[in-house]
Amino acid sequence: MTTLYCACCGQPFRRSSPRGPAPLYCSRDCRRQIEVRRRVWASLRAMERTAAVPPPVVPAGAGSFHRVETVWDRASA
Repeated sequence: MTTLYCACCGQPFRRSSPRGPAPLYCSRDCRRQIEVRRRVWASLRAMERTAAVPPPVVPAGAGSFHRVETVWDRASA
């Protein structure tokens, strides 16, 4: 059997079966720990994204702006 290293704690462990994809974690506890970390990281990234985007600045009295998209036609040569 091949010796693998846990992606959570770094401990060496052996595959229980050569069939299927190689496991990333040595135990159920490590797998749960990584799931918790991923949820925390995702929520932190979401908070950073909302904090990093400042609201758009509209000059006083400018009214509302409408986004206009330009459609380009191919010119015949």
